[in-house]
Amino acid sequence: MFLLGTAVFAGLLRFTPLGFLLSTICGIGAIILTRFIMSLLHLDDKKDTPSTSHGKSGVDSAVNEGMEKLRQISNNARLIQNNEVAAKIREICKIGVDIFDFIKKNPQDLSKARQFTLYYIDATRNIVQQYVDLSSNKEKSQEMNVALEKVEAMLYEIKNTYKKQLAYLYEHSLLDLNAEITLLKKTMELEK
Repeated sequence: MFLLGTAVFAGLLRFTPLGFLLSTICGIGAIILTRFIMSLLHLDDKKDTPSTSHGKSGVDSAVNEGMEKLRQISNNARLIQNNEVAAKIREICKIGVDIFDFIKKNPQDLSKARQFTLYYIDATRNIVQQYVDLSSNKEKSQEMNVALEKVEAMLYEIKNTYKKQLAYLYEHSLLDLNAEITLLKKTMELEK
């Protein structure tokens, strides 16, 4: 969005006789118009996410629900005899907490973490619960051992998915910040 605003500003300043002030106003107008259009395009996405349709309380609700699910996952990790597996699950929970902390600080980004909040947390909780149930059986069949091994192998992939989600959230914040810095620099350079 900010890149578009910068482009409009620079193009108008350079190729039209509008001058600095009118070019700046048009650049800002382009940013506002782009945000408005983007919000209209994402309106259907926000309707699907109950937590974003209720503003701050919806974000708080999504964060609180997510943190509660992470607590359940962490509590289940305590029941696992295999310390290595339990440690992997705690690492996953820590990344999940980081994601929800980010969402709490940046409530506008809740929709970017929609898949995480609506699917990944629940799937992780179910997998860990089933692992606890299977691993607590004293007599394990061959099929049970195979299932436990699959879950143990899957934990690495789950952790990477959580890391990618967190990186995705940070990446979008950095893009917005970089665009704002670029626009400010160009504006300051033109005033010299």
